[in-house]
Amino acid sequence: MALTDPRPAASDVAVVPHDAAAPSPPVADDHDAAAPSPPVADDPARSPAAPPVRLRDELRRAWPTLIVLPAMVLATWGAGVAIMHSGIDGWDKRFDQRLADNRVDWLNTATKWGTWLAETIPVIVILLLAVIIARRSTGAWRASLFMALVVGGEKLIYITSSLLVGRDRPPVPTLDDTYATSSFPSGHVASAITLYGAIAVVLGVWHGRRYLVGLLSLTAVIAGVVAFCRMYRGFHYPSDVIAGTVIGVVWLVTVYLAMRPLRATSNR
Repeated sequence: MALTDPRPAASDVAVVPHDAAAPSPPVADDHDAAAPSPPVADDPARSPAAPPVRLRDELRRAWPTLIVLPAMVLATWGAGVAIMHSGIDGWDKRFDQRLADNRVDWLNTATKWGTWLAETIPVIVILLLAVIIARRSTGAWRASLFMALVVGGEKLIYITSSLLVGRDRPPVPTLDDTYATSSFPSGHVASAITLYGAIAVVLGVWHGRRYLVGLLSLTAVIAGVVAFCRMYRGFHYPSDVIAGTVIGVVWLVTVYLAMRPLRATSNR
């Protein structure tokens, strides 16, 4: 019986020459085959539309208020002179006399504390704290400058206009020392509106409309308390506190319109 060798004969084995070997797959060029990178958004800090971030730029933004400020002084002066030479002056005096005739001990004490909500020292301390906190929290100058300009501008309007008007204090006994400045307008009421109103606007811009409405409502309550306290203690007429309210509201809105949007951030 013949045995067959299972290995193939040498003639049956195909010899593949070295040059005929299968070519390797082409290697993709990394530069050509790379997927296109997605577009990179513009850096807001470098964009021409980005809000100013330097203090001097923010001061330039506030320059229109310099036009409104003297106009408000002149308007307050005119209103004060007109009131002093009208029937409103007599009604003012009768109102304050009625308050003085009906004073009670507990209101004498309560109105003293209520007045301190807008006294000079508390206003300065609260303003400085608010300015520092806003600067550190936002990293920008705009909110801090807004609050400082609102309160500082109101003080300038009040002092100048009160010296021009020169209205005497009400002819009733006062419950504290009488200030050297005149009665018209009420600087305490204007300070309450500008200080607490400016803080309310800044917090409302950063935290939403609910904060804004709530804090502005609180500002109105504080201003009303201060107004009553100042009349009760014999320092102001009703027309004085009304004028202070108008000054505070108009100046607050004026500076806001000049400085908006307040939500500007920067690391500078």
